[in-house]
Amino acid sequence: MDQHYLESTGAWLQENAGLQLPARFSLEDLEKALAAQIEILVEKDFQQFVMLLYQVDVSEKKVKAILAGQNYPEVYRSIARLIIERQTEKAISRDTYRQPPDPDASDAEKW
Repeated sequence: MDQHYLESTGAWLQENAGLQLPARFSLEDLEKALAAQIEILVEKDFQQFVMLLYQVDVSEKKVKAILAGQNYPEVYRSIARLIIERQTEKAISRDTYRQPPDPDASDAEKW
């Protein structure tokens, strides 16, 4: 995974999922930290866990398949991987389809 997207995903998860990450982290570090946070959310605030899945737009089918087919603690790591993958996909998509501002457009047209 590109370091730029890893950092972007990590920053988003720190802000929206309450993760604590060091300044420099690897994909494995991010996955471990997120899996631990998911376990806490599932045990203490399931609604917040569901909201996180909704915010990231993780496939419900994929989550259900993981929940049906895996055991503790692998289930949390697999869901963390899904969240990281989906958030990274969104960042890549934003970068791919971002259009540079038109310098000739008026302020009204920029909206």
